[in-house]
Amino acid sequence: MIPRFRGIVLLLLTAALAGCFAPMTTREAQEIASSSLSAYCGGKCGAISLARTQRIKNRWLVDFEAPRQKFTVIVENDGNSKVTAWDK
Repeated sequence: MIPRFRGIVLLLLTAALAGCFAPMTTREAQEIASSSLSAYCGGKCGAISLARTQRIKNRWLVDFEAPRQKFTVIVENDGNSKVTAWDK
């Protein structure tokens, strides 16, 4: 009975950990970028809209537009992000 229990536990742990190592989806990258941009702006950037999202190698570039600026948020696969702003 114990070897069967070990096998079941090992199978469940493997399935649970597989979700942690799955590649980031477009939606996840957009959510991380949106929260990073909100923290960066602090409500002072005006109305922000999502412009486009693209994957380049192992990172995501998420572009946003505001009335006076354009923003690019680089999202790494590990969840780290960096905001860059340009004036229009």
